[in-house]
Amino acid sequence: MDKFTKVQRSKIMQANKSTGTQPELILAKALFARGHRYRKNDKTVFGKPDLTFKKIKLAIFIDGDFWHGKNWEERKYDHKSNIEFWINKIEKNIERDKEVNHVLKNQGWTILRFWSKEIEKNLVSCILQAEDIIKNLKMNFTEKISLETFGDKQFRIKLVEPENNKEAILTHYLSNTNNGVAKFYKKDAIAFAKEILEYKYPDKVVSNQIAEDALQYGIFDTFDIPFPPASETKFKFIDLFAGIGGFRLALQNLGGKCVYTSEWDKEAKRTYKANFGETPFGDITKDETKSYIPDGFEILCAGFPCQAFSIAGKRGGFDDTRGTLFFDVAEIIKRKQ
Repeated sequence: MDKFTKVQRSKIMQANKSTGTQPELILAKALFARGHRYRKNDKTVFGKPDLTFKKIKLAIFIDGDFWHGKNWEERKYDHKSNIEFWINKIEKNIERDKEVNHVLKNQGWTILRFWSKEIEKNLVSCILQAEDIIKNLKMNFTEKISLETFGDKQFRIKLVEPENNKEAILTHYLSNTNNGVAKFYKKDAIAFAKEILEYKYPDKVVSNQIAEDALQYGIFDTFDIPFPPASETKFKFIDLFAGIGGFRLALQNLGGKCVYTSEWDKEAKRTYKANFGETPFGDITKDETKSYIPDGFEILCAGFPCQAFSIAGKRGGFDDTRGTLFFDVAEIIKRKQ
């Protein structure tokens, strides 16, 4: 039941728009006093949350019981005057809240909503609830994770096995963040980053958003490599049967940027990573390995084994397994041309 007159209600609405509600101010001050920093009514975030924690993508809303329809089905006819107006207005607010929640969730935000009366009656409980979410979202990484240590026993992940493309995905993602190719590897790179962080920080709750933020904030520390690409490149290429990177080095010197590489030999992959900072994908005859080849490259390098056709060998040609690798190259060209 609305206990205020129209004039009183109008003044309250104006005050709320200009300064924020009293419950909002109470919660904001309490969180600030406990060391939490936020932005109020950030216009760059959809729905202009009352409190926005941008780094961890947390949006807090303090909803007035009256304006946002608390227990609406039970209370919708409590208004004694102008009933049709209030029902229409508040139901629009309810739908708007649902829309804001939907959009923010799709953008990767965590949403926390409190009723005004809830804050007035149980402030401590609301603070603890907010802090619990902040703690889960906000991982304080005390050290960077070097790409050089991925193969170490500390991660208990066999990263250089021929069938395991996890490290290849992550290193290719990190080395292509400035040319638009990273988006091709993004989903799987986040999944692997999450796996690493969960192992390294077992007492933390690691969400996909935290893993993505870790990638963006540079938690994975790249190492100095002897053969980096040019700062400005002229074309993109892929490097198949890469060995230790001879073809790549030549094309980099011509202004090329390698956006994908594959090599099945374990030791060659180690050397290639040391040379260029990327772990090659594995067996190119596998459909899974081919599936990671991005679109939009101009040149394909493929120095596949020549023994099947060499005069010095048995010259088994296409009857030799090594000879049939030609068809894998042809298939990739057909898919990507």
